[in-house]
Amino acid sequence: MIALSRRRPTSITIFAAAFLAAALVAFLDGMRDLPAFQNSLSQTIPDIVWTRDAAIVTLSARLSIALIPIAMVWLSAVRFARWMVTVMVAARLLNLPEGHRFITGGGAGEPLVGPAWWAAMLLSLIAAAMLFTPASHRWFAQKGADDPAVFE
Repeated sequence: MIALSRRRPTSITIFAAAFLAAALVAFLDGMRDLPAFQNSLSQTIPDIVWTRDAAIVTLSARLSIALIPIAMVWLSAVRFARWMVTVMVAARLLNLPEGHRFITGGGAGEPLVGPAWWAAMLLSLIAAAMLFTPASHRWFAQKGADDPAVFE
């Protein structure tokens, strides 16, 4: 019998779409209101003068960094990428109370940012979960194996 199919499972496709969507939501939300993003950067890292250009570069870097694990999973089924994504999402979860406090403005007044933060969080969680489905497990295991058809 010829080797098992090398087609990407639906869970890998959902991972890539959800992780990319989360990154795009965060990017577009930051670009939508650059002064607010600059302000949040200034509060987080006050030792740097956060110009408009620096904020755009930071947003672009975050988007680019999110593309790396997508490529690692989608193109090469790198097992390490599964855990890298998990750690990235876990770090966001650990920051959940601080993010919620930031979003609600510390409990008083209008929210500092919109629901995009929650949307990106939810999409990230869905993406990470998709990497641990049985079909994804087979994808990671199968991609590293030799194809018996090569030796015929």
